[in-house]
Amino acid sequence: MWFGGLLVVALVFAAGVTSAVGRTAHAARHAPQARTASSYGCSDPHSFTRDPTNPLALPTAPGSNPLNGANFFVDGPAHGAAAGAVAQLLGLNPKNMPDTTSWATFQQLINTKYAGMLAGNPGLASQVHNLEKIASEPAANRFSVFSQGGSAQGIYTQAIKIFCHNMQADPGSIPILTTYFLHPATPSNHCPPPKMLRSIGPLFRQRVDAVARATANRPAVYLVELDGIGSSRCIQKVGSLKLWEADLRYEATKLASLPHTVVYLEGGYSDGNPVGYTAKVLNGAGVRHIQGFWTNDTHLNWTINEIQWGEKISRKTHGAHFVINTAQNGNGPLRNSHPTKQGNEDNCNPPGRGLGPPPTTATGYPNVDAFLWSSPPGNSGGSCNGGTPSGTFWAARAIQLAADANDRLGPNFPSKPY
Repeated sequence: MWFGGLLVVALVFAAGVTSAVGRTAHAARHAPQARTASSYGCSDPHSFTRDPTNPLALPTAPGSNPLNGANFFVDGPAHGAAAGAVAQLLGLNPKNMPDTTSWATFQQLINTKYAGMLAGNPGLASQVHNLEKIASEPAANRFSVFSQGGSAQGIYTQAIKIFCHNMQADPGSIPILTTYFLHPATPSNHCPPPKMLRSIGPLFRQRVDAVARATANRPAVYLVELDGIGSSRCIQKVGSLKLWEADLRYEATKLASLPHTVVYLEGGYSDGNPVGYTAKVLNGAGVRHIQGFWTNDTHLNWTINEIQWGEKISRKTHGAHFVINTAQNGNGPLRNSHPTKQGNEDNCNPPGRGLGPPPTTATGYPNVDAFLWSSPPGNSGGSCNGGTPSGTFWAARAIQLAADANDRLGPNFPSKPY
């Protein structure tokens, strides 16, 4: 298809399998971590002992921020969304590439074997360059009811695939993982009454247990339950909030009880629920027993707005730290003209957006542990605005987001394209 005057290969990847990849332009943000390739084999050689001052077992103690110094997982072309898109643009089939091919190795190949091709085709070179902005950064993999059919065994299989196959592209790194089990478990009723919520409880807990069993002693950062609190007000209205909080608490504390995990519970977005309500539900869901919460998961609010909102919540949740999703907020949100009927912002492939601040733990705010990308930028929100099916990687959008990338915190901060 044509996009912005450039020929773009139509690329669709399963959302639950992909992660953004590589580590070039922003390598200084991710300190190296000394582990061998066997560290993430299925043998799982990590210690059963948790050090609360260094839960990820980093080579250097991280201080008050447990993510400080972590080398986050960056996928290769065999499974990474943006890296695989680059491979296809160059005429390669990423499915035929080995799991062990890292982004760094693949980028070296691009800069040597394909340098002449790119020099002779500026349009192709521009597409590859923009996709590299995404491919060179870590982003999250997701475990959900859509993983391998949604059974507990299927979710376990998907998790083992990530840990034991995908991660061969970046051995010794720390994966960022998100979960999405509660809302899609009630597809006909996103505001489940108590009876419905009780009925899905056993399978929900089996899914969580499957993720925990697969993770075992491996270090991992978990961003738990997409839209778990951000979309919970209607659940409160039907009298299910206490049960919902109990499910969130089960998931967050189960994963946080593993030897080498750091867990953040979804807290919503600054243009969503009030601070008081958000803090109340976070406290009810056991935020004091985990590292904290994460924000902006399905919205594109300016980072500075999320910081200011999150700081107020932190003060009401015993000083909980938080993480902000910055995957697509480099130009802030696109506000709807009728927010009462349409919602505060357009969240389905809104035009004119751009990559936000790249993943980093050097946020400049003590309570903000990291800016992270909770899904590969370019994943489609659905057929709206010309998009591909929901959850698939849409190369044309990814290229546009990267072309308009901006590492600024808000509209009153200096523009910092990258």
